[in-house]
Amino acid sequence: MINFRYHLVSLTAVFLALTVGLILGTAALNGPAIDALEATTQNLRDSNAAYRAEITELEEELNDDQSFASEIAPSYLAGELAERQVLIVSMPGVDSAAADSVEQMLGYADAEVAGRISVLDDFLDPANTDQLADLVDGVTPDTIEAPVTYDGVAAMSAVLAAVATGSFEGEPVEIESGDITTVTTGLEELGMLTVESEPTGEADGIVLVGAAAATDSEAEARNAGVVAVTTAFAANEASVYAATSSVGDDNPVGTLREEDREVTVATVDNAGSPQGQIAAVAALSELIATGRAHHLGTGEGAEGRLPEAA
Repeated sequence: MINFRYHLVSLTAVFLALTVGLILGTAALNGPAIDALEATTQNLRDSNAAYRAEITELEEELNDDQSFASEIAPSYLAGELAERQVLIVSMPGVDSAAADSVEQMLGYADAEVAGRISVLDDFLDPANTDQLADLVDGVTPDTIEAPVTYDGVAAMSAVLAAVATGSFEGEPVEIESGDITTVTTGLEELGMLTVESEPTGEADGIVLVGAAAATDSEAEARNAGVVAVTTAFAANEASVYAATSSVGDDNPVGTLREEDREVTVATVDNAGSPQGQIAAVAALSELIATGRAHHLGTGEGAEGRLPEAA
């Protein structure tokens, strides 16, 4: 008679058979599976070691290149900007060391620094555009006419560029030292500008040192603001926008490299390195001498690393 005990014994026998089968199957496959896993792991280790060695080699080559660039800079740039006055403008986010190095390179080129200022983050904050527009009304010298626009960054940039360079829309204008102080002090009091050395009001060229593109929620407006500042200076005198990177959406470097722009600006996309800093000074020299705007560096749209190689 088939009863409950029979079914219990039968089910127990089935589960016991399955358990034995799993144990035997695992034992049979365990060795090859582990061997294959260990072989794959070792291959990955070997590949990673090779990649690390390659990265180390490339870093050493890059360091050698930059060391060589630093060594040749004095002779390469000597006299390139003799008797030229150059204004240095740092944009938000720039490491002061990069601007210091650009100033050093300008010294090798025998340029005279016609002032050094730093535009701060609040200058480009879209929330402050009305505040800038109000400031324009109070600080614009009588010898220039501020642009009629609702864009406070563009309007204030035009006024700042005029008093710092002694030109407005490409034409010389009379600027007194008091005019410069009025504008810079007004911006300093709003926390939008720092003056390392007061602009002289006379400049043959400008190097604007930029950081990587903004990436926050207001990045589009901030990056457009960098372009507006650069364009305002470039409308007056030969200008180079030298940034530490050309990567990212709406990067000012890419925008300034567009061919259909009305205002000519030379660009450099690796200004964080000695080679890029040399390129910025060389590009300014070429732009002043010939009117040709080079786009130098290693990023998209770059013609070469130096004007001779473009």
